[in-house]
Amino acid sequence: MDDTRQTLASHLRELAYRIRLILIWLVAGFTAAFIFKEPLFEILVAPLSPAMNDNPNLHFASPIEPFFTYLWLSLRAGVLFAVPGIIYNLWAFIAPGLKVKEKRFVFLITFFGAIFFILGVLFAYFIVFPYGFKFLIDFAAESPGNIKLIPHISEFIKEVYNYTPVLADGSSAVSLNATIMMGEYLKLMINLLMAFGIVFELPLVVYFLATSEIVSTLALMKFFRYFVVIAFTVSAILTPPDVVTQVMMAVPLILMYLLSVGVAHLVLMRRRKN
Repeated sequence: MDDTRQTLASHLRELAYRIRLILIWLVAGFTAAFIFKEPLFEILVAPLSPAMNDNPNLHFASPIEPFFTYLWLSLRAGVLFAVPGIIYNLWAFIAPGLKVKEKRFVFLITFFGAIFFILGVLFAYFIVFPYGFKFLIDFAAESPGNIKLIPHISEFIKEVYNYTPVLADGSSAVSLNATIMMGEYLKLMINLLMAFGIVFELPLVVYFLATSEIVSTLALMKFFRYFVVIAFTVSAILTPPDVVTQVMMAVPLILMYLLSVGVAHLVLMRRRKN
């Protein structure tokens, strides 16, 4: 009984120690992120630059918005900076109670989970965002300003409202100008980066289900047609409401699903032969 209490007390002391270290990592991460908030901001704004002719002007609605936006960014970036320390301290706490095979399993899950998350973030940052933002802003610039109006509609508007809706070249007198707020833009960027990072964990989930024989690879292949619908539905929820961005998230998801099922099938075949 005394040994049990002593062991429990030792575990609690170790847990408290690791929690303190994690808090120190979080504070250090936030401090570093706040010091480098301007470079972080520029990095996140960079994908918007091609869509705005290399002049991405962002706006704010109140004097305190820039400060709180930078604070919000620093908090999230601080957690990201602290992730290595958090993982290390969690590992240091649970590792003594794990067997060799369990340690290997946790290491592989953590390693490949980090790799897939980073791949998702990089894919969104370098491919989805530049093309997606350009498509959306170009679409707004062409509607309605550069669209030729139907003559009868123009005459009707002029007669009823005493307003000439067309210019000399016949195009609409109405123009749409982008007023992108810095706070909303950064929240959109961070949320989408997180979304892409999380959905790129799919191969890990599928591989685990297949190799653990919770679900057979045959069942996963039969489920493929339903997964296509799920992929596009998830993409529609997580991305801006344009087809281009949705497709750019859904297609990699579908390809990763097929790849992970194929790899899991090969691993199972090799395991059965051995």
